[in-house]
Amino acid sequence: MGQTATLEDIDGGQFARARARTSRSHRLHLLLVVVFVGAYLFGHRCWHHASMNQAPVCPQTEALVPTQNNGLWSDISALVSTDSFEKYAAELLGGAVRIRGETFDSMGPVGQDPRWKVHTNFHEYLEQAFPQIHKALKLETVNTYGLLYTWQGSATSLKPLLMMAHLDTVPVNPDTIESWTHPPWSGYFDGTSIWGRGASDDKSGLIGTMAAIELLLQRGFQPLRTVVLAFGFDEEAGGVQGAGHIAPVLLDRYGADSFAAIIDEGGGFSEEYGTIFAGPGVAEKGSMNVELDVTAPGGHSSIPPSHTSIGLLAAAIVHLEDHPFDVHLDRKSTIYARLQCAAQHGKEMGATLRRRIRESLKSDKKLRNLETLLFADSVEKSLAGTTQAIDLINGGVKSNALPEQARAVINHRIDSMSSSNVVKERDTTLLKEIAHKFNLSYIAFGHEITEKDAPSAGTISISSPLVLEPAPVTPIVMDRATPYGVLSGSIRATYNARRSQNNQDGDIFVTPGMPTGNTDTRYYWGLTSHIFRYTHHDLGTSNNPLGGGVHTVNEHIETSAFLEMIRFYVTFILNMQESLDV
Repeated sequence: MGQTATLEDIDGGQFARARARTSRSHRLHLLLVVVFVGAYLFGHRCWHHASMNQAPVCPQTEALVPTQNNGLWSDISALVSTDSFEKYAAELLGGAVRIRGETFDSMGPVGQDPRWKVHTNFHEYLEQAFPQIHKALKLETVNTYGLLYTWQGSATSLKPLLMMAHLDTVPVNPDTIESWTHPPWSGYFDGTSIWGRGASDDKSGLIGTMAAIELLLQRGFQPLRTVVLAFGFDEEAGGVQGAGHIAPVLLDRYGADSFAAIIDEGGGFSEEYGTIFAGPGVAEKGSMNVELDVTAPGGHSSIPPSHTSIGLLAAAIVHLEDHPFDVHLDRKSTIYARLQCAAQHGKEMGATLRRRIRESLKSDKKLRNLETLLFADSVEKSLAGTTQAIDLINGGVKSNALPEQARAVINHRIDSMSSSNVVKERDTTLLKEIAHKFNLSYIAFGHEITEKDAPSAGTISISSPLVLEPAPVTPIVMDRATPYGVLSGSIRATYNARRSQNNQDGDIFVTPGMPTGNTDTRYYWGLTSHIFRYTHHDLGTSNNPLGGGVHTVNEHIETSAFLEMIRFYVTFILNMQESLDV
């Protein structure tokens, strides 16, 4: 493994000068606190306590710039803007991409499956790339490959901050390698972007977090609030081996509700209706796979019954798809909050849509009209409610033999304001109609629905071995003394700082969001109610999204976006250090 440049190599004399400036910044603290507290008291708003008549509908926290550490923050912002740091950061991330760490669904437990061993190379890379971190922070390995770093703070009364990421990536399909602009494990930097699997998901988040802390350590910063880094290694397969083992360690060590906040990968910011919106995830849908099994007598296909097990299964599937979940807009949902923000701040939103969104605040009839308009788009409808997708089906072994068994797997993504019990009740009711129609005995989620031992033409059963309930919704209080307020203010400060350096105008508005999938945060619900899924990454526009090739060919991230992620992590860490009421 080649040598990786460190910050000392590119920072030069700025390191010593920054320490002196950091001490001078403390003298500005008392004056700046007066200014910021006054702004906070004037601008305080709360989403959940605002009445329908109160304006603004989409309240915002002012940009939150570190005060006690303003000189330090300014120095780091200036350094991150240099060409030398851009090249350093590109190589830092490129080196991480060059270390393969694919997770496959078929992998066995750690200690039994040798494919996990690839993560040892990544451990060695981090130790080489971030020498200050490995001197100052306590490092523990959990279940061999999970990484747990502790940056101990001096104020034990403050709840720690937990920052998450994952080492692993989804596999690269060998059949697609020729379609990549640059090889998937090259970490190639073309002067604009870093290319390769994991460049966006999620090595940029992990390396960005580590780079931010390395920068702070280089300048002699010591935290008041403890910062814990938890890096799993199998997020792409559900996180059982990684985060599933790390979370109990933290719960045992710190206790329930012991962390001030958690931040993990998630949404970014993008242009919508001519305005930039950031959407930190404050909720996650639940998930459950329902296994639908049908049995029927076998035999020779030359003497078939009216319906084989496959035919009965097909009838059940059609019945489910003919009766999709009812989806409604709820004024308490994250999607509704996003709509209100778009109507309040979207410069290019049409007058009719803006009016309908605003009218829906007070009128249930107008809310239903908005719902009809919005859900004409299947994507919006899927985001707003519980979904079903028949993803797997199998049955039969030979073309001239009647199949005794047939199975389908239905994946449900459960609305954040619903539950698995609601889904089970709905599936049970619908399939009872199929059981009755075709005279099938019926077992639903372990319960005999039809009369036991009654004559039947076959059986139908549904079960769900694994269920993930929707995540608890993070409190959305627009207040600089709350984690959501600190996050929002940090997002706005980071965004505005870069634009001012480039002499650009513009602003960013923060609205509650929800990722489409699940993250490793599912294992950490007991540690805090303040969980954010957010990566400060430019996602493009709603009409022209820049997906960055996540989970497909040509995964990449622009260096400008990666540098802004580093700025954000620095800003958020410092703001959490200064927010003593959180």
